[in-house]
Amino acid sequence: MKKFLQNLILPFALFSAGILLIGCEQAAEPNQQNIQTENADQSSTAHVQNTEKPELKTGSMLYIVRDVADLQLKAGEYVTQLQETQNDLQTAIDQHDQQQLQQAASALQKQLTGFNAALNSLNLKTQEINDIRNTLLSANQQVLVSPFLNGQVDFSQVDFKKIQQQMGTIQSEMLKLASMMIPQQADNDAAAEKQS
Repeated sequence: MKKFLQNLILPFALFSAGILLIGCEQAAEPNQQNIQTENADQSSTAHVQNTEKPELKTGSMLYIVRDVADLQLKAGEYVTQLQETQNDLQTAIDQHDQQQLQQAASALQKQLTGFNAALNSLNLKTQEINDIRNTLLSANQQVLVSPFLNGQVDFSQVDFKKIQQQMGTIQSEMLKLASMMIPQQADNDAAAEKQS
């Protein structure tokens, strides 16, 4: 039941909450839109001169929900694939099957490369989610440079514990994302009940 909740309901709930909150953003008044358009024209010329990274916000729940939903949308499929590949790796290790191990290593390398590309393509607004993304990228990079994924498939040389630990790090970071949303949803439910 716990896996059912984690794998099906939680991502859907996070995505739905993010879309709902993004849709609730207040529209700017017409006068503000004109001012913003003028400021945007001025800032676009300034932006060409100053190519530093945009400053990330901290603590804004709207942006956190948006970033979590975006991360879930773009990278959620890779997490599921990585879990399946981790199971395949464990089976290959238990059975000492060299061919299955080689196939799982190849699949893992492709999935991690795609996962990194998906993480790098995110346009994040919050520092919290950006930190989680950087942790995921670091863990992925450590796995990608491991001898196991660079053609070394000798059981005596490969450190499977380290690979499993790094895969666990990826999963724990995704759970951190989910846990950031659960307390906020409980607060929203309590506030809605008080208003009724």
